[in-house]
Amino acid sequence: MTDLVELIYLEPEKNELAEELWRPVRTTPTLGRITSVSRMERVESGLDGLVPEVVFITAETNYQGEQQAKWEGERYQIYRTYRRRESQEIELYLAKRTGVGPW
Repeated sequence: MTDLVELIYLEPEKNELAEELWRPVRTTPTLGRITSVSRMERVESGLDGLVPEVVFITAETNYQGEQQAKWEGERYQIYRTYRRRESQEIELYLAKRTGVGPW
């Protein structure tokens, strides 16, 4: 099955109060496939205040260091990547953060 995820690249920008805010500068629609997060990944990520949702697998050339992703109308943080050497694909781990965060 093929899924469409928007990869979002953010850059810091200072506002009039000299506060650093992150704003989206590039959004790239990307094809790949969504899979479930393993139980072990949920436990380990939960310790860092993350709520892992899904893993997005796409061609390695599609990923340019984006920090966020949008899938099915929801925005996620890309908190971890894993390059699959045997297939030239990359796994992007998508999560929502519990509590207050910079994104």
